[in-house]
Amino acid sequence: MGPDCFGVYVHFPYCRQRCPYCDFAVSVQPSVPHERYRDQVLAELAARAPLYAGRALVSIYFGGGTPSLWRPDCIAAVRRAVLATFPPRPGIEPEVTVEADPADLSDEVLLGLRAAGVNRLSLGVQSLTDRHLLRLGRQHDAAQARSAVARARAAGFANLSLDLMIGLPGQRWRELEEDLEGFLSLAPEHLSVYQLTVEPGTALAAAVRAGKVRMPGDARQAEAYQRAKLRLQEAGYQHYEISSYARGGGQDLRAVHNRLYWTLGEYLGLGVSAHSFRRLPDGGGERFANPRSTRQYLARAFVPALEPADDASLAYHERLEPEALARQGLWLGLRLLEGLSLDGFRQQHGYDPLLRHGDEIGRLLARGLLERSGDVLRLTSRGVLLADEVGVALV
Repeated sequence: MGPDCFGVYVHFPYCRQRCPYCDFAVSVQPSVPHERYRDQVLAELAARAPLYAGRALVSIYFGGGTPSLWRPDCIAAVRRAVLATFPPRPGIEPEVTVEADPADLSDEVLLGLRAAGVNRLSLGVQSLTDRHLLRLGRQHDAAQARSAVARARAAGFANLSLDLMIGLPGQRWRELEEDLEGFLSLAPEHLSVYQLTVEPGTALAAAVRAGKVRMPGDARQAEAYQRAKLRLQEAGYQHYEISSYARGGGQDLRAVHNRLYWTLGEYLGLGVSAHSFRRLPDGGGERFANPRSTRQYLARAFVPALEPADDASLAYHERLEPEALARQGLWLGLRLLEGLSLDGFRQQHGYDPLLRHGDEIGRLLARGLLERSGDVLRLTSRGVLLADEVGVALV
């Protein structure tokens, strides 16, 4: 992956219900305006496309929300339009991912997604322990999750990513071990391993404040992370990013789309709350985002080729000077556990980070959070656990 790679993210906000820990932009309502939302995403694509003229696509990612609720023909229409707008280079088959809830995956939906050109599913399994699924507000149980994986395989999906939450309130070590063994038995190509985070404004945050839920402490969270890491590596999974594991075996199964974020690749976000990143000719960049309101998004009239800096309808816009972007690239690159090539950084940003950011890097080396091996700077095992501190120091 490199800065010349380009992806499109499509946010589908609709859900059957809001999970108590969720702070994403979601809309819970009895019916989904399938065609209306499709048409608005296509209108936004046409308006924003000139900002990314000439880019070659490597990934489309449908996130949410619950995009597996979107009719497959609508997903197919968006995929076709994106591919036509940003044709991939010869010989490149873009990764096309749809996030899915195991409770929604009927055989009809799975076959529809395959026919729509989806070649990767990201399943929000989270746990295979029913009491934790219930507490997390998930609509599926462990049996449904296992069935969804089996039926996805039968429908022809050869690239599955499963979400696993660790460090759950009240989770016993035996339950964590059983979850790990259960996930491994499903043999996914990819695993995203997250610790449950208490986000402000969520039902979980209110329950924690009221004393109804007690979150595990930092030491227990760190041990859960280390236990999961060791078991997955023993099973042959490559721990390639702080929260991400890819199955070994010769084929590169690392997530294409997520690596765009960590390598400062460009991406266009379409839909409610979607974020975008674009490089600028002076070596800097800009990040911008749509509003979180579904009603506001559906009522919006898109102006073709309008510069993000002039678009008053955006919820967020940030202009990044070259050094600010380079600092972000330094930190994001370190999330990849293979480390950051210092020479690659010099070629991309035009200066030696050890000279310009030597004080910050030196302190992190002295604290044992970073290590250097020749041309490569990387997080240590302790640095991975304290990654947020590293990010604050560098950005």
